[in-house]
Amino acid sequence: MITLAIKRTYKISVRDLIGVCLKQGSLGSGYLSRTRALDGIREHTRIQGLRPECYKKEVPVSIHLDNIKFDLKIFGRIDGIFESEDFITIEEIKTCQQQAGMMADNPSPLHMAQLKCYGHMIAQQRNLDSVFLQLTYVRIGTQTSAENKAQYTAAELKNFFDSFVKKYIQILLDQINWQKVRNDSINDIVFPYEHFRKSQRQLAESVYKIVKNKKILFARAPTGTGKTIATLFPTIKSLGLGYIDKIFYLTAKTIGRTVALKALEDLKAVGLKLKSIVLTAKQKICFTSDDSCDMETCQYALNYYGKLSKAMSDISVYDTFDQVLVETLAQKYELCPFELSLDISLICDVIICDLNYCFDPRVYLKRYFDHGRQKITFLIDEAHNLHDRLRSMYSAALFKTDVLKTQKLIREDIPDLSKSLVAINKLMIKMKLQCKEDHDHFFESDEIPEDLLSEIRTFSGKADLWLDRNSEDSDIRRGLLDFFFQANIFINIAGYFDTNYKFYVQSIKGNDLIVRLFCMDPSPIFSDLIKRGCSSILFSATLSPIDFHQEILFNDTIQPYSIDLPSPFPKENFGLFLHQSIKTSYRDRHRYYNKIAALICDVINSKNGNYMIYLPSYAFLNSIIELIDKNDIENNILIQYPNMTEPERQDFLDIFSSEDAVAGFVVMGGIFGEGIDLTGDQLIGAVIVSPGIPQICPERNLIKNYYDQQDHSGFYKSYQMPGFNRVMQAAGRVIRTDKDKGIVVLVGERFNRRDYKVLFPYEWEDVCVVSDTANLKSNLNKFWHKQNQS
Repeated sequence: MITLAIKRTYKISVRDLIGVCLKQGSLGSGYLSRTRALDGIREHTRIQGLRPECYKKEVPVSIHLDNIKFDLKIFGRIDGIFESEDFITIEEIKTCQQQAGMMADNPSPLHMAQLKCYGHMIAQQRNLDSVFLQLTYVRIGTQTSAENKAQYTAAELKNFFDSFVKKYIQILLDQINWQKVRNDSINDIVFPYEHFRKSQRQLAESVYKIVKNKKILFARAPTGTGKTIATLFPTIKSLGLGYIDKIFYLTAKTIGRTVALKALEDLKAVGLKLKSIVLTAKQKICFTSDDSCDMETCQYALNYYGKLSKAMSDISVYDTFDQVLVETLAQKYELCPFELSLDISLICDVIICDLNYCFDPRVYLKRYFDHGRQKITFLIDEAHNLHDRLRSMYSAALFKTDVLKTQKLIREDIPDLSKSLVAINKLMIKMKLQCKEDHDHFFESDEIPEDLLSEIRTFSGKADLWLDRNSEDSDIRRGLLDFFFQANIFINIAGYFDTNYKFYVQSIKGNDLIVRLFCMDPSPIFSDLIKRGCSSILFSATLSPIDFHQEILFNDTIQPYSIDLPSPFPKENFGLFLHQSIKTSYRDRHRYYNKIAALICDVINSKNGNYMIYLPSYAFLNSIIELIDKNDIENNILIQYPNMTEPERQDFLDIFSSEDAVAGFVVMGGIFGEGIDLTGDQLIGAVIVSPGIPQICPERNLIKNYYDQQDHSGFYKSYQMPGFNRVMQAAGRVIRTDKDKGIVVLVGERFNRRDYKVLFPYEWEDVCVVSDTANLKSNLNKFWHKQNQS
């Protein structure tokens, strides 16, 4: 029996074909005038309307090519065709800023190539010996036009077209050949470690089924499960079988990127051939010394595409692109490192990046997500943070100080624009008076004030026009551009505004005012966004309870699967204690400060070693620190302070590797609450004071009221669960490997309430509840004695 392989069909538009094979020139400024785009559409329509009856506009055209390894469909839409008995003229209309006659005399090679491709497709379709091609340039604003018209034989056009198709077919063949090498290696690789950890195989098998069947999976996989390799390995196997074309591994933290890269390197060490890249934020990888990024003058942006085409053949020999390699290649070929990373990603199989490159309306990668559902799998690490990230992405704000700063900058040079900003400021002043009349200097509404949105749109339209006509870099242009982008984000987010949103105004210190479009519930939006890929795995050690995360992330149109795995570590290595007789609520906690301080010292003194003390706020932390005498404990005391830099954070953590025992006093939910990996003796215990409920604020109250109206779950979803997630993350810092031994002490009577006990993960079921310090000390001593005996 002979089985015929089904050839894959590749599709590409004429415009994209030209872009791939002939793209040249420099990077743009990152600013594309909306006014110019609309003017372009209007001019196209106007010119088409002036044409005679024999003119057919917006003519679709396509051509199919049969290669031995694949089929290729090239398609496009011609602006217009003049049809008569004697000849055919194909017209392409382009708008320009320069004089139309000058452009017609020296037409863009890209424009001409597009028109010639259309010419060949029509000549072949209609079996013509020759056609006329007319490139019409229209100058924006003047309505003057000029034509470049010439006759071409079918043979000339075929030769031209074939030269492009030959280049593109070679690109596809290189891609197919690479995929065969990759897929053969994927077929041959085995799990890169000696054996699967407990529950790891179960997770990997679940991920494989989900990707194969194009579904969504929520996975709670406790620390030590080996989540990264257990999600990457089966997804890569699915890649080799053709279920998907690309993997996006989404992680917000440096340690997440590092672990993902390590997993890929371990797979490559056992024979995997695969290309991967880490996308680094633009501001972190840019070569310019300041914040300004002027594409018009930057040496790394000028002639970018000309240099890129020469560089890519050399670049393609590499398989693992981290930040260092991308920067090295960018320096070597004098290319913008951020844009280079995006272009390299096109040839990569795995892209490791932040969530915003897939879901944030401000910066998502249009090259991947503007063309409908793709054969992409999203692997979303630390998914317990996803809801807050989405809420932030789909909210927008304007500050009164920014309005005034921009108005002051431009009032002398651009008075018309200045008037628009004055109008916006007057509306903000009016809203500020409403805030003063209201409690907490806060005003909310179910609707966006139409007069405010109208003025912001008026400003945006005028600014767009001015920026389009004034392209030279200056302080005024940069300052205006900053606020213009803020205004456009506000306008864009206003398009999502519905019953899941609130408009609010709040007076803030320093005589400032914020107007905000606040997304209380991003689940309807994310339910659409997740369809950009064909399958998704959302995983975290603290994705618990799973049904809570499913409810806040998706609406009823999405029916995800879930898996809740037990801890792979020996239960006897972990001691969990709950002191139920101390009150930590805001109203009562000051009466228990001394008891809390004494308890912390008792825990630290129960066994010599390193400890983290997690407190709910800086105010609480400072109150406790004042009561701890250095004579009470032998450990060196480290204290987190606000706004620590990345180097300062690392210095703090490095001390846990020193010989002297340390006690770190930190804020729950902060930079030491998750994403740190202190193994072995680097951390043997944690004290977690209070359930970590976020501070009461107007925004959280809006969320609370919203969910109360839905199903009376407002406090649970807006305060209790976000706080308890912080607790679980803090507790998860202690046991990081199967050799680690340590304790966690939960402090606060609320932890022993039923509404908190039901939130405890499986591995907390043996919690030891104590009512006094003596009982706690006794149980701690028993735990450590038992560990010393084992």
